[in-house]
Amino acid sequence: MELGAFVFAHPGALVATRSGPELDLDDRVNQFALRPLAREEFATFTLDLCHNQVDRHFSRFPEDELEKINGMVPGRPLMERHDLRGSLPRGTFFRSELHRDGERLSVRPDVYVLRTRDNEDFILNIEGGVYRETSIGFAFQTPECSICASDLRVCNHVPGKSYGDAICHYVLRGVIDVIEGSVVPSGSQGTGFVAATRALPLGTALDTARAEFHRPVEIAARVRHWQRE
Repeated sequence: MELGAFVFAHPGALVATRSGPELDLDDRVNQFALRPLAREEFATFTLDLCHNQVDRHFSRFPEDELEKINGMVPGRPLMERHDLRGSLPRGTFFRSELHRDGERLSVRPDVYVLRTRDNEDFILNIEGGVYRETSIGFAFQTPECSICASDLRVCNHVPGKSYGDAICHYVLRGVIDVIEGSVVPSGSQGTGFVAATRALPLGTALDTARAEFHRPVEIAARVRHWQRE
């Protein structure tokens, strides 16, 4: 029996905005524009779109699929609520990278949104933390059962149910395409905003580094006494 591909929405979360000068930012954005955009014409945001952990829906991306997704994201649209029929895109993903934090590997793309009158409230709600959750729309081939490695549609295991010491989930195999990313009211990823790190001015950074380098180091010696019987 041949089974068709899934079209699926997998929630993620908006995590940060980028700050500070970036030499290639304009070039990265303008590769998708029909005319060169000035820096003040758009806002940029950074978000986690999906990761390799089991989520509330008991699904998980393996790392090799995240690598494929990471390469597919640039050029895809940012939508609202996966509404592909009733609304047009709010922004465009213009680059993406894989971000590792311990065992967690995330697809972390950047998106630009034009500063138009229609987008004023949209941008303000993102910057103010009201619109914080995101989700990825994609197509994939096989929901692989974590218990028996069969297609979940033909095996007897149920995601979320315990089998011995293991809880069943399904592994998202064979990603075909990334359709869009969306801003949604609530996702299942459990991620949130990550504060943007602001760089110190060069002079302040050098002074801080020099002071730290010359700071006396206290060394405490611990002596263990051995008693011979």
